[in-house]
Amino acid sequence: MRTKWDTRFLSLAAHISGWSKDPSSQVGAVITDGNRIISLGYNGFAARVEDSDERLTDRQCKLNLTIHAEENAMIFAKRDLRGCTVFVTHPPCPRCASKLIQEEIRRVVHIVPSEDFLSRWADDLALSREMYREAGVEVTAYELQDLNIANAKITIAPGGFFRAVLRRLLA
Repeated sequence: MRTKWDTRFLSLAAHISGWSKDPSSQVGAVITDGNRIISLGYNGFAARVEDSDERLTDRQCKLNLTIHAEENAMIFAKRDLRGCTVFVTHPPCPRCASKLIQEEIRRVVHIVPSEDFLSRWADDLALSREMYREAGVEVTAYELQDLNIANAKITIAPGGFFRAVLRRLLA
């Protein structure tokens, strides 16, 4: 049962990641309390801060201006997050891990990162794992191939209203 809901919420986080305007790193996060969605977030600049191509392609500028998906989800939750779970498309960095721990998030669920991602961020992710261990936060990481949409009973209707809406939005 847990894998079914984990897959559903990771799928939702992946969908939400596409809302980010970042050309190189699109991250999505979903915070839940049990099977109830509390908040969503994706990485991006603060509201009313211009997200121009120039800023988005200047790595240092982008890193300084970006609010991470996990941070956005915590900000928009507007409630106590003690005991909640966060589902993230990428393992949280130490900056976000410390905030998740401070909010008393009980569980972090993410997709195992690619070798390319690890080549750049392995040391940071090791620090996040160490903090989770010290704070008693449960971490579940899924290999992409282990996420089974059919077993999670996620259906994508071949027609009807949803398809018409997508056709209109993607045209």
